[in-house]
Amino acid sequence: MSPPVLLITLCIAQVLAMAGFANFAVLLNDFTALWNLSNTQAGWISGIYYAGYVVAVPVLVGLTDAVDARRIYLFGITTGVIGSVGYGLFADGFASAMIFRFIAGVSLAGTYMPGLQILNDRLADTGRQKALPWYLGAFSLGTAASFYASGVFSAHFDWPMVFLLAGIAQAACLLLVITLISPKRLDRSGHSDRHPLDFRPVFCNRPALAYIWGYTGHTFELFAYRAWIVAFLLFAVSASGAAISRESVAGFAALFSLLGMPASVIGAHLALRRGRRQTVSLVMILSILTGSILGFTGALPFAFVLVVAALYSILIMSDSAALTGGVVAAAREGERGATLAMHSVMGFAGGFLGPLVVGLVLDLSAGPGSVTGWGFAFMAMAGGSLLALTGVRWLLKGVKS
Repeated sequence: MSPPVLLITLCIAQVLAMAGFANFAVLLNDFTALWNLSNTQAGWISGIYYAGYVVAVPVLVGLTDAVDARRIYLFGITTGVIGSVGYGLFADGFASAMIFRFIAGVSLAGTYMPGLQILNDRLADTGRQKALPWYLGAFSLGTAASFYASGVFSAHFDWPMVFLLAGIAQAACLLLVITLISPKRLDRSGHSDRHPLDFRPVFCNRPALAYIWGYTGHTFELFAYRAWIVAFLLFAVSASGAAISRESVAGFAALFSLLGMPASVIGAHLALRRGRRQTVSLVMILSILTGSILGFTGALPFAFVLVVAALYSILIMSDSAALTGGVVAAAREGERGATLAMHSVMGFAGGFLGPLVVGLVLDLSAGPGSVTGWGFAFMAMAGGSLLALTGVRWLLKGVKS
């Protein structure tokens, strides 16, 4: 398979694999009312998805240093079908929702970075750096498709069907990978004797650790945004008196995610041309400023809220591929899978905490029915970029990058 065809195939597969990503976020208000959830409980259900990712990713991604990543990918997408179909058929409250969203997070661990490893194992070094931003951008495309499809389906079907349709899309991904991507026998002759689940060398690699830390703050902010943006926009619709449906709000959330794809690719391009450290630092500063004001705009004209929300989404995503590219570039030969595993563990630990912290802030402040509550919630969200900026600058001090 030629590199472009391989890249396109994996991008399509990633979009299908993420069909269930935004289901809960789009239906969050419905589940809060249906199951009498607090904002903190809703944050737990949103965040447990990333906890599943964090628990599974050290093993699933770490093993790609020893086995063909295609095998890991097939396991991951099978788990995704179970998570989506199981939620649609059996979820009936907080506990059961937590279980099936955790399983869905395990699926993401088995597809996202293992998909990148399928590329790494089948492309030369130059091809990797060129393909990487496009593959990572497919994450935004998958997110956008999930938001949009969830909004459309929720307008025409009951919520269980929304999850079942996501499971069907993930089953199509399984068939796509089995059919089009051939197994590969990997040459491990030049690799070290390090056990594939020994991650200690990663913590001695200061440049890689810097970008891993940056990615942790990035995902805290990104996934908090994606978990709560529909709920915030619905509040802004009500506060401004705009006549806009939830389906349309989900469409706006999909558009914001879609804008993240070119933003991520452009950010990675600028990082290669202008310097990775300088590029990600500037993006993080702008993200902190924009996120800190977004929540306080909730009662302003809805069109203005949309513009600021779109800008914030663009800024959040602008350093995504640049950070991951920094990790890939800094990873030592024979340790790439372990380095990406730690990148994912620490990064998606931030993704788990972000939605939960925002829900907690909403409960402890004025709540989701007030501008003040959302203002503090988005300030907490923007704290992810502040954490990332501080860590990257400190860890790269005195290091050429």
